[in-house]
Amino acid sequence: MPGFLLRNFLLLAVESGAAALLRDPGTPWIPVLLAVFVAGSAVPHGTEAELGGRFLVALTAVGVALAGAGAWEGHGLAATAGLAVLLLVQTAALLRLSRGGRGRPVRR
Repeated sequence: MPGFLLRNFLLLAVESGAAALLRDPGTPWIPVLLAVFVAGSAVPHGTEAELGGRFLVALTAVGVALAGAGAWEGHGLAATAGLAVLLLVQTAALLRLSRGGRGRPVRR
């Protein structure tokens, strides 16, 4: 479980930084969101996550950064609810990927 917590906190830190950067209207958003996508796809390193799992975590991380910036600017209940849902999806995906390889029966 410590690996799961570390992965989640690292991704939350990247997303929080991106949300803070995206609050400023002059910030170039493409490099910021690309960096979040790359960090999101790298976070499951050390797990058995393949392309689908990494892509899900990376896209969710981009969504969290965008929804976080919207909620931070005070765009209402929809942005806050979207942020909460995306954070739940991200946490569940990281938990599943972190625990995915353990407990499976070995095929012979």
